[in-house]
Amino acid sequence: MLDQSVFTETIHEVAEIIRTSATPLSKEEILSYFKEMELNEQQENMVLEFLLTPHEEEEAEEETEEAEDGEQEAADWQETSDASVLAQNDPGKKEEKNAEPDVLPETKVFQMYLEEISSLPVYSGKKQEEMYQKLLAGDESVINPISDSWMIKVLETAKKLAVTSEGFEDVIQEGNMALFLKLTELCGCGEKTDVEAELQGAVETAMKSSILAEEGEDEDEKAMVGKLALVNEAKKYLAEEKGREATVHELAAYTQLTEEELSDILLLIQKADQKDK
Repeated sequence: MLDQSVFTETIHEVAEIIRTSATPLSKEEILSYFKEMELNEQQENMVLEFLLTPHEEEEAEEETEEAEDGEQEAADWQETSDASVLAQNDPGKKEEKNAEPDVLPETKVFQMYLEEISSLPVYSGKKQEEMYQKLLAGDESVINPISDSWMIKVLETAKKLAVTSEGFEDVIQEGNMALFLKLTELCGCGEKTDVEAELQGAVETAMKSSILAEEGEDEDEKAMVGKLALVNEAKKYLAEEKGREATVHELAAYTQLTEEELSDILLLIQKADQKDK
């Protein structure tokens, strides 16, 4: 039986390798990371579809040359299409959408993503429930259709949670990954499960974690910038006061930073000074 935790960790690791690799990974190279899991053919296809699609879209972006007015027309058309799809599921959503802040990125890759999900089928509630029951019974063939039908919901969830367009695509990616992993987890569990609630919960949790991590990085960066400024000012002040360069101990006492932290900051300052020369 597939170890869900190992599978999840491997998906994340391979996704990061693909994202940072200078050259695209082949299908064989990707599947080699899952070799010990003994995936069946359908599972292999799902993994490849999930991991390769974002990379293929990125390559397509580099090859596509479109006029700015054409991109804007596509974006305008897409927003209308999104609203139309949402209105089929919940008529009250259209008004709510118009009140949301504009957080959608304007990159070509994201416009292609929007175009892709607008062309995906919209299933009736009855059909959706039938697929959920097949999923719980262990039918892996419904994982991709369910995932496709949920992409618009992932987008809408991201629009509600995200504050700005910065990092929005990462939030979407985390949501889609969480969706895929939750579907594989639920497949064959054979229990009476509220699939809708499970999927929505997984998507929201992943997105919130991504947003919090991004905010944490921003705060850490701001804090570091403040400390760098503080140490630079302290160096100048103490040098003037003492007529010599201050020691690490003196700087630590003046700035109320630990000597270990101060040493790291001084090293950063030294590297920055070397680059300026």
